Amino acid sequence: MATEQRLRLIHEAIFDMYRSVKLADRLGSIARSTRELESADASAVMLTDEEAGGLVVSANDGLSDAYASRQRIPTATALKIYQGPDKHVILDLRSAAAGDQRLIRAEGLVRVLAVPLAFAGELIGALNVYTKDPAREFDADDIEIAHILASAAAIGITNARLYADAIRQQEMLAETEKERQQFLSIVSHELRTPLTPLKAMAQLLRSRVRRHRAEGAPLDLDSLDRNLATIERQVDRMNGLVNDLLSVSRAERGALQLERAPFDLAGLLRDVVSRYQAATAEEGRHRFAVNAPDRFAANGDQSRIEQLLMNLVGNAVKYSPYGGEISVSLADNGGTVEIATADHGIGIPEEDLGRLGHPFVRGSGRAATFAGMGVGLYVARLVAEGHGGQLALESDGDEKGTIVRVTLPP
Repeated sequence: MATEQRLRLIHEAIFDMYRSVKLADRLGSIARSTRELESADASAVMLTDEEAGGLVVSANDGLSDAYASRQRIPTATALKIYQGPDKHVILDLRSAAAGDQRLIRAEGLVRVLAVPLAFAGELIGALNVYTKDPAREFDADDIEIAHILASAAAIGITNARLYADAIRQQEMLAETEKERQQFLSIVSHELRTPLTPLKAMAQLLRSRVRRHRAEGAPLDLDSLDRNLATIERQVDRMNGLVNDLLSVSRAERGALQLERAPFDLAGLLRDVVSRYQAATAEEGRHRFAVNAPDRFAANGDQSRIEQLLMNLVGNAVKYSPYGGEISVSLADNGGTVEIATADHGIGIPEEDLGRLGHPFVRGSGRAATFAGMGVGLYVARLVAEGHGGQLALESDGDEKGTIVRVTLPP
C-alpha cells in the first residue's frame, strides 16, 4: 500500500474512531482499521479486566468467537511483555506464545505485532496485529502505523470511559435528586397528616369551651377525655416520625449512640401494646395477644428498644387494615432474646423480603398504597444490630401475613 494512501486511511481511521463516544463502537472501529491498514489476517484490542485477572479480547476483526471469548493474558505476563507506551513487541507465537497456546494453534496464528495501550503511565490494554503467514514480517511502516493507532486508541478508549463515567454520574445525580424530591414529599405528607386531626380536635374543644362560657352548656368530660387522647396519640405519632428521621440521620453519620442500663423488657413490651390497644379501640378491628413472662430483665437502651417495639407493632397494625389478631411474644431462646410480632395482614411478596429494612425502601404492590416513609423497619434493624442482634422478616406472600423476629443477646 502506498504511503500516501496509508496516511489518508490513518486519518480516516482516527476520524471514524472518534465518530462515536460509545466505548464498544470505538473498540470495533480500532480493530477494523488496524486490520485494514496493516493488511493483516486479524487484529484485536485487548483491555485489562480485573475479574479475569489479565488482558482479554474486547474487540477484534478476523478472529474466531472461540478464540476471542477464551483467550487471556495474565497480568503478570502482560507487564513483562509490554514494557512501556513507546515500546512494541513482535512475538513468534509458535515459540513464544502469549496466552493459551492451544487456542493460538487452533486459530493458526504465527506472529503478532503488539503495542501497549497506556494511560497515565498504567497499562490499560494492547493493540495486536496477527499474521498466519510464516513468511510475513512486520516492517518499519507496519510498526509506525501500529504505534500511531495505539496512541489514538488509548486516548479514544480513555475518553469514552470518562464520558461513560460522566453519564453514569449524571444519571446517579438525577436519580438521587428524584429520590430526594420523593422523600421530601413523603416526609411533608407524613408530618402534615397528624396535624389535620390535631387542628380539628383543637377547634372542637375550643368550640365546646366557648359554648360553655357563653351559654353555660355543660362540658362532656368523657368526650373531652377522648378528644385529648386523640390529640395525645397524634402528638406521639409525630414524635415517632421525628425520632425515626433523627435516628436515620445519626446512623448515616455513624452517630447513633446507645445508652445501656437494666430495665424490664416484658413491662416495656406490654406498655407499647397497650398504647396500640387504646389507639385502635374505637375502630374495633384489631385484637392483641401478648405472650411474655411477668418480668424479663434486660440490659440495653430502653428508649431505643421502645422505638423498635413501637415501629414493629405499628407496622403490624398498619399493614393489617382489615384487623385480626396481632401477636407479640417475648422469649428466651437458649441464651438469646427473641421478640416476635405476627399479623394476618397484606403480607410481603418474596421479591421484597430482601429489600425491606433498608433506608427509605418501601414494599411494592399493595404495600406502596399505604402511607409511610420507609424508615420504620430500617430503624428497628439499626436498633437490633446496635444491640448485637438482628432483624428478620417472614411471610408466605400476598395476603398471608407477616412475622418479624428480632433476636438480641441476653
